Amino acid sequence: MAALDFKCDDCGEKFFEIVNSYNKDKVVCPKCQSKNVRQVFEGKCQTGGSSKGGCGGSCGTCGGCH
Repeated sequence: MAALDFKCDDCGEKFFEIVNSYNKDKVVCPKCQSKNVRQVFEGKCQTGGSSKGGCGGSCGTCGGCH
């Protein structure tokens, strides 16, 4: 199980859901009930790179997680 961030392509709502690999494609928007949602990556990466922790937003140095 993982808490993943999503964004609805219909209404723009950002939300998170606790999902596993079996139900990740069944996530619906809590605001408009659309199934037109996609996973987004929020925050900063936590490994490698700079003294700020992770890549510090320079995805070229860590492969990207934003």
